[in-house]
Amino acid sequence: MLVVGVIVGLMNAALGIGGGILMVPALLEFVPGMAPHTAKGTSLFIIIFVAGINAWRQNRGRPVPWDSAGLLAAGSIVGGYSGAWFTDRLSGETVIWIFVGLLGLIVLRLLFSERRAEFVGTAWQRGAMSVGIGLATGVTSGMTGIGGGLVLVPLALLTRIATNERVTGLSNLVMVATSVAAVAVHLRAAPEVNLPLTVGQVSLVVAPWIFLGAQAGSPFGRYINTRLSYTQRRAALAAVIVVVGARMVWRALA
Repeated sequence: MLVVGVIVGLMNAALGIGGGILMVPALLEFVPGMAPHTAKGTSLFIIIFVAGINAWRQNRGRPVPWDSAGLLAAGSIVGGYSGAWFTDRLSGETVIWIFVGLLGLIVLRLLFSERRAEFVGTAWQRGAMSVGIGLATGVTSGMTGIGGGLVLVPLALLTRIATNERVTGLSNLVMVATSVAAVAVHLRAAPEVNLPLTVGQVSLVVAPWIFLGAQAGSPFGRYINTRLSYTQRRAALAAVIVVVGARMVWRALA
């Protein structure tokens, strides 16, 4: 779990994604007795702390676009709670296939969409777009446990809600709010596993190990983040998604 945490911290700091794309499969693969809903809830719980620390580090000493962050967070809180509530009523296998389907859509969006020119429109239009992206981010996070950064970062870059240089800091800020809303559902949900130190559908026994590993990986991620161009960031996101998606498809079919 420490190794998983290192990779999660690196990905979070470098690409602005919550790490749940790796944590959910890793928890299912390496924790005996783990189940999909609990893997999702545990992933979101860990993301609260990993994203929170990285948000502080990446926004320290820089102007924070609180207007965009607030609107994105508002949409993501509603979406995160709703997505977690909805998938709690689905089977674990269905949750896995939703996860895989989402990854496929994001890859297509990354590979076949060009970055638009800087967004031009009224403040109302920009606000509505921010809320919409936040809502999509939250629903995705609540349904799959990935934190939502995989949706927020590509959409924010494509619509120019955020710049390439500042998108990871913004993404981490919003992920904190998103994950808190979704975890609230999982903490109150009926347990589905018999693991020690499990509250609802959140396993507290593995969280400290992944968190500690993430802190070790974050400095390397921040170093990479400052050197990524838009094209490189997009290619890196697509590569990570394809690898994890293929693994999840194999698991679902097996």
